[in-house]
Amino acid sequence: AAVASAGPPGASPKGQRSPASRRTKPHDGGGCCGGYGGYGQMNFGSGMSMPSGMAPGMAPGMDQATMNMMSMQMMYNPAMAQAAAMYNPAMAQVALMGMQMNPLAMMPGGMNPMFGMPGNPMFGTPGAMNPMFPTMGGGALAMGKGMGSSKGGGKGGGKGGEGGKGRGGKRGKKAGSKEDQEFSPSGQEPADDPNRSAALTQVYREGTKSKLTLNEVMEQVLEFAKDQHGSKFLQSRLDEADKEDRQLVFTIIKPRVATLANDPFGNFIVQKFFDIGTVEQRKEMVLELYPKLGALSLDTHGCRVVQKAVQHVPRESQLQIAHKLQEDVVACIESMHGNHVIQKCIEQMPPDSVTFIIQAVETDARRMASHMYGCRVVQRLLEHCASHQLEQMLNAIIGQVDKLAIDNFGNYVVQHMLEHGRVEDKKFILNVVERNIVEFATNKCSSNVVEKALEIATVGEHAGQLEVERASLMNKVIGDASTLNPPLRQMMDDKFGNFIVQRMIEHARGPERDRLRQQLDAAAPVLHSSAHGKHILNALKKESQ
Repeated sequence: AAVASAGPPGASPKGQRSPASRRTKPHDGGGCCGGYGGYGQMNFGSGMSMPSGMAPGMAPGMDQATMNMMSMQMMYNPAMAQAAAMYNPAMAQVALMGMQMNPLAMMPGGMNPMFGMPGNPMFGTPGAMNPMFPTMGGGALAMGKGMGSSKGGGKGGGKGGEGGKGRGGKRGKKAGSKEDQEFSPSGQEPADDPNRSAALTQVYREGTKSKLTLNEVMEQVLEFAKDQHGSKFLQSRLDEADKEDRQLVFTIIKPRVATLANDPFGNFIVQKFFDIGTVEQRKEMVLELYPKLGALSLDTHGCRVVQKAVQHVPRESQLQIAHKLQEDVVACIESMHGNHVIQKCIEQMPPDSVTFIIQAVETDARRMASHMYGCRVVQRLLEHCASHQLEQMLNAIIGQVDKLAIDNFGNYVVQHMLEHGRVEDKKFILNVVERNIVEFATNKCSSNVVEKALEIATVGEHAGQLEVERASLMNKVIGDASTLNPPLRQMMDDKFGNFIVQRMIEHARGPERDRLRQQLDAAAPVLHSSAHGKHILNALKKESQ
């Protein structure tokens, strides 16, 4: 089933480069535990570490020097002593030495706030009782044999972000994700569940090869809808079903559409009917969802259903959804889930139907433009609405350009205004960039704004009307023979500013290109000795070819 995309907080639209991803080395993440198969450190928490090259069973044969080192670490960190003994019984003798020197390490979990037994969220026994350390296959932080080990040894142990391969061999999955909906029969029969119907048990056993028909499971439709494998079964059968069978299933789920919409697996069935259902079925589902549309829009699974509804229902049903969302549109905009619903409304509804969103943003445009999720909504408005609709919002934002340009999220709004705003807005932003060129060019966020300004003024839609502002900006950066230390020199060896110089090489033309080359040639010795300068020289060489 199609799942609506939900980018990371503050993520820029598709195709838009983020300063964090473009200009800083991605963090390859050590995971919660590095894994016994790797080298380096295995972390048990703040200040808790032990050599990760140590394998289970090593303690009895450990040399004295290592034993002493470990016992001293445990003396100062009682949490580590208990962690080592709990997850590797072979380490018990080393743990005991640490405990003997530090009685605090012997205290039961309830008495020692540093470390706990079952029920202590800081640290507990392995498995479902401790969300920090699930059992093998139990989630994104799945553990293998011992602590942090994974299939295939230490190859994946030391790397990978959350849900990555490094935390448990295979990539972890969130419950209810699209991947979870895929069958993966292990060849073993699942544990018997007395509450599970015979039909669902058969689906568990046979997976996609099950011979069951939709008619044969009609009495168990709700049970199937709320089960991982049952939901996938229903989705595949609904794709193949005729109109009559689909109507039978719809009749069963319709009274419970709102409940299924925020179920980890049931939501996919509701989405499926928005995809394949008749116009009348879609309209009826909107009526069932209507009382809870606000709450569903803020829910992990419900927001996907509401987005699907907005995308597929007729205009009259879209207006019903918009009317309900008006009750608390700001909460939706600022929600990590709800903001996607608002974005979908802007993308799918006629511009005159999203006035309620525009009005909500206008009341606090500066804050919305710099909000982690609000900035996304502002960008969608700039893309899909006419300037005259957004006049009040644009005026409020343009007065704060100098502050928004250096903001982690506001810079995306300024870039979007350069691309989709009014001509006068673009001229104003170019002038602000010129006045603050060195500060903006050497800042991670605003350097993106400078790049976008150069691009828009050179090859953008209104480039012809921005000639004066563009020429003034280029002259300010390059300087002339009498300028001792032009902004160009201050930007060349900066980790962000050098990108601006590369873009100037790309967009320069005529006499300004010659002046730019003269300045760079004069600075060649400095550029050759600089890591950032070498990028500029490569760009210059490429442009000359």
